[in-house]
Amino acid sequence: MSNVVHMFVLAIAALFAQTAMPVAAADYPAMTIKFGDVINRNFGYYHGMVAFKNEIEKRTDGKIKVEILTDGKLGSPKDTLEAVQLGAVQMAMNTAAYTQNIVAEHGIWNMPYVFPNRKVWREFAYGPMGKELGDKIEARGLKFLTWNSAGGRGILSKKPLATPSDFTGQKIRSMPDPVIVDTIKAVRGQPVVMNLGDIYTSLQQGILDGADVSIELALAFKFHDSAKYYSEIQHILTPGLVVANMAWWKKQNKDTQDLIESLITTTFRKTNDDWFIEIDPSASIEKQREVAKRLVDAGVTIVKPDLVALKQATAPVVEQYKTKIGRDYVEKVLKAVGY
Repeated sequence: MSNVVHMFVLAIAALFAQTAMPVAAADYPAMTIKFGDVINRNFGYYHGMVAFKNEIEKRTDGKIKVEILTDGKLGSPKDTLEAVQLGAVQMAMNTAAYTQNIVAEHGIWNMPYVFPNRKVWREFAYGPMGKELGDKIEARGLKFLTWNSAGGRGILSKKPLATPSDFTGQKIRSMPDPVIVDTIKAVRGQPVVMNLGDIYTSLQQGILDGADVSIELALAFKFHDSAKYYSEIQHILTPGLVVANMAWWKKQNKDTQDLIESLITTTFRKTNDDWFIEIDPSASIEKQREVAKRLVDAGVTIVKPDLVALKQATAPVVEQYKTKIGRDYVEKVLKAVGY
């Protein structure tokens, strides 16, 4: 046998030997992940978390278990964020409205009318620029895992709000987010910073005339008991996000990290996002009523706003936050989303 033939035979034998070798099983440690929620079990976040829990427990043959802490067990979104920073829980949901208090760039999400529709929002949020924006939280001891839908925002109110002048003097609930506060001021409303848990009673008692919430939040917390108009202004498409304690994350082996990231960006995100109602604010009022049927069935009137006038009235807020967040970075984002 010539040397060439001999070497060829050896190479083929080596290839078959490698192919026959068993693939090493993934290495998953036994542990329980405490996963904190900021809303309740009637909301899309929770449905996504349950799907993640079921799938990771199945994939690891029960080695990795997930304990979901929902229904306000961790307190406010601020409390929940601090809990994951301190390591009291390993993972948690939150929203950009709260994380922008520790990462200024996250305020971009809530600048009014920056994202023209959900398609553009998704391409940005789930693309490389969205990841770059999310990763900025790592300096705060948190591992960014994904953005996710939190529903489009509108104003649930006691009277129809369609134009900037309609907002004059109206006491409107805002998340503790300076961008949203300044947006309400731009249409001459009176922003009242308030956590979700206080909205229901405040609407009942007249402390509030309306609230900046999504349709899903209005239904989950029954805010429509006291406010019967919903203005589908879609001024922001604020996202939720999933974060993990960075010190805990770094202790996990690559198999575990890869599995968590994969399931969060697939199983969790799809289950969560599919739960939300998506309304194009430029759609006819008939189409909006059809899409928001659950809210209409609860006795709420959908109001079609003057989007052009509202965008013009709130445009100075975008300019204001270019300076506060960083002009170059904000303009890069605005260019990417076609603002």
